[in-house]
Amino acid sequence: MNFDKDRHDYVEQSTEVVEALAVHRKRYQDIQKADRNVISEARKVAALIAAFDASWDKCAELSEEVSESDDATLKRFTNEDSETWFWRMNMAQECVQEAIAEQCDRVVSAQCGYKQLQKNHQACIDLQLARDLVGKRYDEIKKQAAKPKRGRPAKN
Repeated sequence: MNFDKDRHDYVEQSTEVVEALAVHRKRYQDIQKADRNVISEARKVAALIAAFDASWDKCAELSEEVSESDDATLKRFTNEDSETWFWRMNMAQECVQEAIAEQCDRVVSAQCGYKQLQKNHQACIDLQLARDLVGKRYDEIKKQAAKPKRGRPAKN
């Protein structure tokens, strides 16, 4: 099959194909946006895990016996003793754990949305149908133009 530039130009400039192509491009942009959203949400999980690890490391570092002078310093600066500080750090770790679980749910939700957009090929199908329809219309116009005209032939 040879490439017909006139046919191609006619098909690509028709309003049906232009509209279907705009929808198709929007679908592609939506898929790209959803993909970036999955990555963004996953990076938040990584940040929360880093926060959890930092608090865990600090607790492990300070879990040895706290000296009386350190306890007095802590009491002076925070108005709490070391036992209360460790309790608060434990609560913070639990809160971060909950946030990690909730963020993982957001990642799963974003991934499902991305996969759903990828599976929906209706815009691609509509674009191809529009191109086929306009191509057939062009072929009919060409057939009509190639038919001999009725009446007397033109004088040469």
